[in-house]
Amino acid sequence: MNSDPLSQFRSGKPAQGAGGYLRSQAGGKQPYKAYDSSGKPSPYIEIRCVTQPSQAPLSRFLMAVVFSSDFDDAFTLIYSFMAVEVKGRNLREVRLAIQQSRCEFIQEYHENEFLPPGKDAPVIESIRFITGDKLEDILAVHKAGERHAR
Repeated sequence: MNSDPLSQFRSGKPAQGAGGYLRSQAGGKQPYKAYDSSGKPSPYIEIRCVTQPSQAPLSRFLMAVVFSSDFDDAFTLIYSFMAVEVKGRNLREVRLAIQQSRCEFIQEYHENEFLPPGKDAPVIESIRFITGDKLEDILAVHKAGERHAR
C-alpha cells in the first residue's frame, strides 16, 4: 500500500473517479455505467445527478419500489421523506440491484459527461426527486395499498 496519496498523479497514470471509472487527465469522457453492478451489499445508494444536487439516502429507509412488470423504462423509489422517479431504458437489472440492497450508486447519463452506452445497456435518462405535497399524495396511495393487501 502506497502511503503517498498523490503518487498516482506523479506517476502519470490516469486519475480514478469516484465511481471507479478511469478519467484521463486531459478531461476525456468517462465510460457510462447506469449503476454499480458489483453486487456488493451497500448500506446506502448514491443517486448521482447531472443537473441537480446528488443524494445518498440509506437503503434501510427504502419503503417500496414501484414499477411496471411489462416495461423496463421507469421505476420509482419510495422513501418516507421523498420519492425518486427514475426514467430511462433497460432498467430491470438496475431496479433489481436496488431492491436487493446490492447497488452503491445509480447515475444519470449525459452526453457531455460520458461516452455513449451500448445499445442494450441500462441507461438512466432522468432522475426526479419528489418531496412536499406530491410526496404526501404518493405516500397516501402507498399506505392505502398496504391496507388493501392485508
